[in-house]
Amino acid sequence: MVTHRWCGNKFCRRACKNAYLRKNRHTLSGWVTPRFFTFARGASLAAAVSVAVLTLLLAPANAAPGVEQPAAGASLEFNKEDGTLYIDWSGPIVAGMADDLRAALDKYGTVLDRVVLFLDSAGGQVEEGGRVIAVLNEIKLRHQLITVVPHGKLCASMCIPIFLQGEDRLAARASLWIFHEAAQRQADGEPRTDMAETWRLFRKYYAPAGVSMHWLKSIAPMIKEADLWQTGGDLISTKSGIILHPLGDQTKRVVASPPVDADRDLPLGKKTAAGPAGMHR
Repeated sequence: MVTHRWCGNKFCRRACKNAYLRKNRHTLSGWVTPRFFTFARGASLAAAVSVAVLTLLLAPANAAPGVEQPAAGASLEFNKEDGTLYIDWSGPIVAGMADDLRAALDKYGTVLDRVVLFLDSAGGQVEEGGRVIAVLNEIKLRHQLITVVPHGKLCASMCIPIFLQGEDRLAARASLWIFHEAAQRQADGEPRTDMAETWRLFRKYYAPAGVSMHWLKSIAPMIKEADLWQTGGDLISTKSGIILHPLGDQTKRVVASPPVDADRDLPLGKKTAAGPAGMHR
């Protein structure tokens, strides 16, 4: 179910990517293809015309083991000036995600030009992931699809095939990634790792996206009954083919001046303004 909630112009980072985009649009525009560069420069990111908040409270399944996941949730932000729909998905890949994406497509499809999907997920249900990918393939028939994993965010397990659907795939070197064997639930309810199923997923989702088969063969022994942690920098340096455009390593930091009580005398020699190097004394 898609619910719509107006929240004014201020949102927490977890609920909406508006603040993130305003602070990092210079980073995004520096590491993109020419087509994406045009939209990044021309977009009025501060002027969001509508925001939809979707909340799902379902338990994860088949996610990366040992990774605690928050409840699944997403935010939508549509920029009518350039027809860009921003979707921020955080939490597990669970039943309902594909339906929510399709509802967003139905709502904005007639005026939609491109979709930017931000991901922060430890994975989830393979079946639901397949349904999500089917919706993303529908999007790509008529619109541009860009996938993003920002600084410090996680993309693991079934999140990775979803990320691979982007025509332009952006991720930070400081992003986190987890690869492991697929798990099949047995008749007794216990999960069992299955390398044959893992390779089926590699061939179905990784190879068509241009991921290096040599790289996949190199990690196969390392993920047998284990989690392989990688950074975005690792994936870029090994030429895995997963990340097409690295985000810049630096984001702007704003250091606020400490409050000064005008009625209070300051000790001799103390200054309230920033020093020559920008550091407060």
